[in-house]
Amino acid sequence: MPSAGKNARLSARPTARGWQAIIIGVLVLVVARLIGTTQFHQLGYALLILPVAALVLGMATSRGLSFSRRFPRNTRITAGAPSGIELRLDNSSRFGTSVVEVSDRLPDDRDFEFAPLGGESGAGAEVPITFPRRGVYHLGPASAAVVDPFDLVRFTRRFDKRTEVVVYPEIHELRGFPVRGGNSDSGGRGTIGHRGDEFAGLREYRRGDDRRHIHWKSVARTGELYVKEFSLHAPKRHTVALDLWRGGLRALDGPVEDAVSTAASILTHLKDEGLPFRLVCNNEESEATEFGMDGTSYWAAMRILASVRADGREDFADAVLESGNSLGEGVVLVSRHLDEDLPECVRKLRSANLSVVVALVASHTYRPSDGASGRASERESAFLRHAERLDRAGASVCVVRHPEGVAGLSGAGMRGAV
Repeated sequence: MPSAGKNARLSARPTARGWQAIIIGVLVLVVARLIGTTQFHQLGYALLILPVAALVLGMATSRGLSFSRRFPRNTRITAGAPSGIELRLDNSSRFGTSVVEVSDRLPDDRDFEFAPLGGESGAGAEVPITFPRRGVYHLGPASAAVVDPFDLVRFTRRFDKRTEVVVYPEIHELRGFPVRGGNSDSGGRGTIGHRGDEFAGLREYRRGDDRRHIHWKSVARTGELYVKEFSLHAPKRHTVALDLWRGGLRALDGPVEDAVSTAASILTHLKDEGLPFRLVCNNEESEATEFGMDGTSYWAAMRILASVRADGREDFADAVLESGNSLGEGVVLVSRHLDEDLPECVRKLRSANLSVVVALVASHTYRPSDGASGRASERESAFLRHAERLDRAGASVCVVRHPEGVAGLSGAGMRGAV
């Protein structure tokens, strides 16, 4: 990241010792006026000149300070996962500095101390940082404070440049998720069918692929291994549809965050299984991606999930059916509501020969307990009836509950297979 020094502002104010020198100097001059002693005049002027000299010297030093933040190269930050950021100070002045006190917003306010910098030198510090929630954060502003050699004036250099950080949703391994690729990274050679004669496209080489189908022209051009894929062997495409219907004045944060984390975990699972995927959201912007199975497609979908909100106005089932023929061969529905139209949506998808998985977020389990056990029992019964209707409609149903959250999808809660 480029240095933030170009967007810096400098301010100066006397330290406690500096105020003492100024006040004593003024008092000495007053006394000198009253008694007319030359030595007192000289002492008073010396005490007042000293902070001015410190101001000039300190400005020459502090103007050379620059500050920057830098994440390790190719770092992808996810919510709740510890990471590190490098804070760096550089001094382009020929004069050294005192101890440098740095304050920065990361995203909460943090204070650090750097050892004195020599002339034309710099120093860095690795700082641990954790973002509790997904989103787009802006780190900064920062400030660096030093004092002059006489400790009379404190100089604060403010760096207004901010650093944008995209924090992606938390990812969980879905060991029992009912979608599997015919060619996984585990070394299998595929179970979808025999290769046909019709060329379908190219994809990255995976361990276990037949080396006879390596596309050598692509290897010569890019240096990366690609293999030819044929129509009968092409993996099934899956659409991950995320329910972001607002459903009231304000959606509960817990179910929304776990729904987004569920979608992100499913996308990761599909990528690892070598299956083409796309993301569809029914938020206000109706954000969606195109089918892909590489890192570019994956991070494009994750970038959407980093900042989406539950602000959609269109019914989830309607939004899914409107996608029509662009859903691929399989659909994974991540739903937060007891949508009465969703079972019929599943039937229509199944009649079109699409495989359907529904990940149900049990939103009622995230509500604070109010002691109304009868009300809680009614909500649970309605939820189970909804899940049963989806199951009868032909979907494989799995459930996300509080407090287990998305991690619960790795074991219990899985039913059926695709």
